[in-house]
Amino acid sequence: MALAVLPGASRRGVPDGYRRQRVDGARVITHASAHEWALQAIRSHGTLHGWAADQEDVENFAGRGTVYAIRAQGAGPDGRDRWAVRHYRRGGAMAGFLEDRYLRIGASRPGRELLASTTARLRGVSTPAVVAAGIYPSGLYYRCDLVTEVVPSAKTLADALHETDGSRDWLTAMAAAGDLVDALGEAGVFHVDLNAHNILFEEGDFRRPWVVDLDRARVRNRPDTDAKEKMKARLTRSIVKVGTPTGESLGSREVLQALRGSA
Repeated sequence: MALAVLPGASRRGVPDGYRRQRVDGARVITHASAHEWALQAIRSHGTLHGWAADQEDVENFAGRGTVYAIRAQGAGPDGRDRWAVRHYRRGGAMAGFLEDRYLRIGASRPGRELLASTTARLRGVSTPAVVAAGIYPSGLYYRCDLVTEVVPSAKTLADALHETDGSRDWLTAMAAAGDLVDALGEAGVFHVDLNAHNILFEEGDFRRPWVVDLDRARVRNRPDTDAKEKMKARLTRSIVKVGTPTGESLGSREVLQALRGSA
């Protein structure tokens, strides 16, 4: 299978349609439609996340740290009405020590997510468009924010499975999630942390899933069957852990069959 090439990069090292600039000690990567807003937000509040927190019509999303949903400040790649502003925070063993700091080695977390997102979208995988990123260096470390367009009325796969437990929609959502994993593998995008909380569905539509949190994704120029199986195994473990609304456990074989559309 021939894959679309990686998004073309400008001389400034970002995908086509995006710009990179320094402002008040921060590095900013923006879609053209959000460039002036991002610069003004950092000049007035220091960070994109700080600006979002100060808005009157802001909404909070649950997750690792606070994710703010704000009114779109420009057209955006897909023209969505709302943008999500996320401050990156560490998980796992390093969370207690580094919290929201990352070593200034290699590509930044937002830069990696931008590349994975634009590549996935180019190759037919549904993931919210990146609008802007802010990187804030300090000594050996940096902190960072990411702004993406919001999937309207979205719910996670975990919530969708609890809502549809025992119904045909449960099977539909599971099969669609399995198709998403296949699409990621065929697109050469290996989501190393795929789970039931970073697959989203629009309200009432269990046939078209979206994938988020691509900052650790690995991108290749060929389909990756091995990565596909690893993602499906990881997602299976996550769904088993989520269980059912009544507390009943799900078997790994049952979940894997459902993801394959053969339950």
